[in-house]
This record gives sequence, C-alpha cells and structure tokens, in this order.
Amino acid sequence: MFFFQLLVVVVLLIAVGWVAVGGGGHLSQPIPDRPDPAVPDTGLLGREHVDKVRFSVGARGYRMDEVDDILDRLAYEIDVRDKRIADLERDPSDPARPAVQTPDEEPDGTQE
Repeated sequence: MFFFQLLVVVVLLIAVGWVAVGGGGHLSQPIPDRPDPAVPDTGLLGREHVDKVRFSVGARGYRMDEVDDILDRLAYEIDVRDKRIADLERDPSDPARPAVQTPDEEPDGTQE
C-alpha cells in the first residue's frame, strides 16, 4: 500500500512539473493591456503631448495626484519655454516685440 501511494505522489509531481514547464500546451500571445502613453518616439514634446500622457497602474499603483501635479507643472513650464523661445527668435528691430518676461503665476494660480 505504501509503494502505491508513493507511486501516485511521484506521478502527480511529474505531471505538475510537465505542465509547469509548458508541456501541457502552448501559451497564447500576450495581449497588450497597458495604455498608450501617446508620446511620440521622436521630436520635441509639447504641452499637447503631456496632456495626453497616461500611465499604467501596477500592483501597488502610484499616487495619481502627485503624478498629475508634476505633469501640470511640466506642461506649464513647456508653455513658458516655448513662449520665451518665440520671443527671443523674433527680430529685435520689430517694434511689436514684447520684452522677455517669465510669468509670475504658477499653474495652480498661486504667486511665486
């Protein structure tokens, strides 16, 4: 009786091992379940790219409010940078050229 139980246990362990290494069939192709970050692989990023960014959430996740705050700040700073570059690239003899200034208001409406 003992040898029969031992044989059953050994056969079960072999069967589980065989299935675990893929002997029971082939795995299907993985299905992408992560959101597309919507960021182009090449070129400069702009505010419209930052506004479209979405992150996937893992098992422990992330603090969405912190990531959103950083993305808001990044989008604001990209806007400031782009406006400043546009002002600096204008013809200096153009009378309509405004003086280059950095805005005093943060994206959340508070003063610096």
